[in-house]
Amino acid sequence: MINIIGLGPGNIGYCTNIGKELIYKSDVIIGGKRNLESIKEFRGEKIELNTNLKYIVEYLKNNKHKNISIIASGDPLIYGIGKFISNNIEKENLNIVSGISSMQYIFSKIGVDMNDLYITSSHGKVPDFDYILNHSKVCMVTDNKIGPVEIAKEILSRDLNKIIVVGENLSYEDEKITILSPEKILEVKNFDMNVVVILDEK
Repeated sequence: MINIIGLGPGNIGYCTNIGKELIYKSDVIIGGKRNLESIKEFRGEKIELNTNLKYIVEYLKNNKHKNISIIASGDPLIYGIGKFISNNIEKENLNIVSGISSMQYIFSKIGVDMNDLYITSSHGKVPDFDYILNHSKVCMVTDNKIGPVEIAKEILSRDLNKIIVVGENLSYEDEKITILSPEKILEVKNFDMNVVVILDEK
């Protein structure tokens, strides 16, 4: 069986008990370097996930006799590896265990409900900001090309009244949550790994 397990937003304490149990029963775990380092007591084989996802698929197909867990930050089906793996491996051989996403986490921290939320990502694409900013409540997983500063510029260019929430290094010791106007975001300029919430100003 192949498990795809969401570890939560970062801190391993947010991983579900079911997820942890499956990880420690595995013969092999596959994940990013930071995620593998968080599974300290695992004594089986660890394989670091890199950009060559086709290699991982081939490995999974050639090792069906092993109990393998792929670990990922957040929820693997919210802009995570879950989509790619489920599109390339027979679903009857997959067991996906959702984790708490960084999106869920940041909304819990700012005390705002997620009803009617539009979720999106800027990873590897140019977002349609006309469409995105038409929503009153948005959460975007960002990358190093389109992040808080670029989002702020898009808001200002349309003369919209929005508030931006930037969650950096969520659930880690150096977590930082900043709530600012687009104008103030431009003054900060540099942000660590982050998730951005865009809300109508009230």
